[in-house]
Amino acid sequence: MSGPKVTVFDNLLPPPEHAAVWAFLNQGGWTYGGFSAQGPEADRYFYKHFAGYRNDGREARDLAAIETELLATAPIVGEMWKALRKGPLQGQALSRCYANAMSGGVEGGLHLDSNIESHLTAIYYPHPAWEPDFAGETLLFNASGDEIVAAIYPKPNRLAIFSGTIPHVARPMSRRRSDLRITLMFKTMPADAGPAG
Repeated sequence: MSGPKVTVFDNLLPPPEHAAVWAFLNQGGWTYGGFSAQGPEADRYFYKHFAGYRNDGREARDLAAIETELLATAPIVGEMWKALRKGPLQGQALSRCYANAMSGGVEGGLHLDSNIESHLTAIYYPHPAWEPDFAGETLLFNASGDEIVAAIYPKPNRLAIFSGTIPHVARPMSRRRSDLRITLMFKTMPADAGPAG
């Protein structure tokens, strides 16, 4: 069995920047009600929307304006994006940036982020420390959703990039951990795609 292409960058940020992003994400401003599964039984969690599409890719948005929005709403994350755009996500334009926060036992739902292969999902794991017993892995599935084909351990200061067409899910964090599982998401599309809408 071969897995999907997942590119992983460990120790993405220098320690002071990693600590600053973690501190920023731990500030107030969270909204409750995010979900990745459909239906009334879906678990809800906290999220912060920083920039880009809010509902779906049919919104009329200019990709350059999304980057400007991010720099205005979350400057530290905007600077991080500018570095990603020159490095691991070169050739991509930002379509959406947000953070999720799940408490122990809260489950995500299997979902796709896009139906276009060239649209990428980049997940940054900002925690200063993590242990295997905390769980909270991101699992990637085959197209039919009946087989796990990759698992991404939420290693501190790790960035994982994969196609948004890959079904994936955030598995619950152990209830033994008392704080939140926080992830920072960068959704992208090819920079030459021009204005979306």
